[in-house]
Amino acid sequence: MLPRSATSTEPPTEARLTLAAAERHSKVRVTRVSGQPRLIQRLAALGVVPGVIMTVLKPHGPTLVSMGGARIAIGKAAAKHVEIEVAQ
Repeated sequence: MLPRSATSTEPPTEARLTLAAAERHSKVRVTRVSGQPRLIQRLAALGVVPGVIMTVLKPHGPTLVSMGGARIAIGKAAAKHVEIEVAQ
């Protein structure tokens, strides 16, 4: 079962930063995952859930991130549904 905050089907708001707009080599924290339930479940299976910290290795096109010692690629459309904040 996914956390309630991760299961929103609303589109991300304009004022929020998404993974698709992250800068190269930035360390970010996932704050929200939106989209269709199937997309949310797929991203959760990869470990992309609210609270996780990742490093953006390649921000444009398919986004390449590193988290927990693993590297994963997230497609452009999916990356637009992953809201983030810069992690310290």
